[in-house]
Order: sequence, then structure tokens, then C-alpha cells
Amino acid sequence: MILPLPLQNAGRVLAAGLFCAALAGCDDPKREQQLQWREEEAEAKIATVAKREQAMAAERQRIEQEKSQIAAREALVEQLKTQLAEELEKTKKVRREIEIKNLRGPIPQITALRCIVIDAESDDVLFEKNPDQKGAIASTTKIMTGLLVVEAGDLDKIVTVDLTDTQCAPVRIGLKVGETYTRRQLLTAMMVKSSNDIAQALARDNAGSVAAFADKMNARAKALGLENTFFVNPHGLPSTTDKDPYSSARDLAAIAKAADKLPDLRKIVKLQNYKFAKPDGKSIDLANTNRVLRTASYCDGMKTGYTDAAGYCLVATGERNGRRRIVVVLNDTSEGVWKDAQSLLDWALKA
Repeated sequence: MILPLPLQNAGRVLAAGLFCAALAGCDDPKREQQLQWREEEAEAKIATVAKREQAMAAERQRIEQEKSQIAAREALVEQLKTQLAEELEKTKKVRREIEIKNLRGPIPQITALRCIVIDAESDDVLFEKNPDQKGAIASTTKIMTGLLVVEAGDLDKIVTVDLTDTQCAPVRIGLKVGETYTRRQLLTAMMVKSSNDIAQALARDNAGSVAAFADKMNARAKALGLENTFFVNPHGLPSTTDKDPYSSARDLAAIAKAADKLPDLRKIVKLQNYKFAKPDGKSIDLANTNRVLRTASYCDGMKTGYTDAAGYCLVATGERNGRRRIVVVLNDTSEGVWKDAQSLLDWALKA
């Protein structure tokens, strides 16, 4: 048995004392007997103290083990509380989904290949179909163009038309080199009638060139956290020199949500008609390409698009009873795009 150091020292001192006493009375048998008894008594006391020390150490170990067990039980209780709270939230969510489904009715049948419907405030996805599939989005690209133009500000600044602005494929409004317009005029005409020459004029005015503007578009997409989006121009037409642009329904909904927060843009995209004043005093009456604005009172924007690759596309926004929704419909048919967007918007606004 290994004794604690203080006990070892005490034992040595006692032994030394007994040894000295023994030397003094070694010729006395009775004295030797007393010394031996005292030595045995001292050893017994030392052994008793050692046992007490061991017992105390064991008790401390037991207490620490109990503390660990209590801490583990408390951690388990907290874990169970968290799991219970999560289950309660899931139950509430399922109950709410059932209530909403009963209020809205069945999801409309659609012909669009890619689609998403979101709550503009909470980002909740109310319906989706191939939402992350990448592909062309045609002129709905101009939502990002409009977003950057409005964010740059100074919408009443004059823009002078350059030759490069006019060099684009249809649809175009017919800008002439040297004509002057405000940014607001050009932005409104672009969002209402989807003119590609105007999109190029705004891009050049904003960034110096179409290529530089495309870089800004991609940087803004990255800032929004988008992973399935790539731009090469401000209008969404296929590229002639680079890889073609693309996006997804989910990413486009995020772009639309950012644009929807800008009052200047909100005012523009809800216009059913716009009189585009030319510098020579004449004007062009422009009708909004978004038909749903005219067939559904709750619709208040946002942008159409069409190319062979993208099919017929529409981003539609709407609000009713304080609920705001964004619908993205891509790769649809010429008639299905209006039916799908309106029916989904109406369905989503019921609850």
C-alpha cells in the first residue's frame, strides 16, 4: 500500500523516535514491548487514515460520476424538448397546409415546363415544377436590367442614343442615333413593350458597354445568392459570340422579388399602356405585353418573354387581402402562358 506523502513523513518521524527510544532502553524487555506496541498502534492509525483517504477519494469519484450522469440526463431532456418543439412545428405546418389547401382548392393544371410560385414576403414556395432546371428565360431577363437601372438612380438623366444601341435583333422600338431620352422614358418603354434596342441603350448608359453591363448583371445575381443564372446581354436573346444565357424559375423569382421592392419599377410594370414621346414631337402608343394585367384585377406586373429556346415566359405579380405573390412560368405555350400564370396567381392569392 502506498501512503500519502504526509503520512509517510509522519511514519518516518515516529519510527525514528521509537528507534531512539529503543536505543535508550534496549536492555529493558518491558520497555521494548511498550515500544513495539506503540509502533503497531502508530501503523494501525496510519492504515486507518489511509483507508479514510481512499474512501474519501472513492466518494469524490462517485459524486463526479453522478454529476456527469445528471448532466447527461439534463442534456437528453433538452434534446427531447427540442425534438418535441420541432414535431409541434411540423404538426402546425401540416395543419396549416391542409387548411390552405382546403381554402385554395386543388393546384391548377399547367402546361409550362418550369414554374414556381412564392410568397413575396416570406419566400415560402407555394408551388413548383422543375424550379432549378436551367434554361433560356428570354425577355424576362429585362427584370434584372430594370433592377440595375433603378438601383443606379438618377432616372431623369438624359441618354443619347448611340449607333451600337440600334444594332440588335427585333423586337425594337426604332431608336435613332443622336436621339435623346430620359432613363425613365427608356426604362418604361422597355418594361412595357420589351424593346431590345432600348435594353442595349440602357446597358451602355449604365456600364459603358453591353459586355460590361452583363458583368454587372452576373455580379448582382451572385449577390442575390443565385447559382443557376448566367447573363450575356440585357435583353435575353441568344448569344452570338459567347455561351447562351440561362436561369431557373427559382432564381428568376428571386430577381423578381428584388425588383418588386423598388417603387419606381413597381409603378412602371403595372402600366397597361404607355405613350412613348419621340424627340420630334410624335409619340408611340405602347400596350403592355402582359395580358394578365388586363384580365385579372389583382395582377400588377411584371414581365413577358419569348424565344424558341425559352418558349413563352411570364413573371406575374399580384396582391389581394394583404397577400403578395410572385408567379414564374417558363417554357410554356402561346395560350398556356396566360392561362397558367393567371390561374396560379389566383390560386395562390386565396390564402
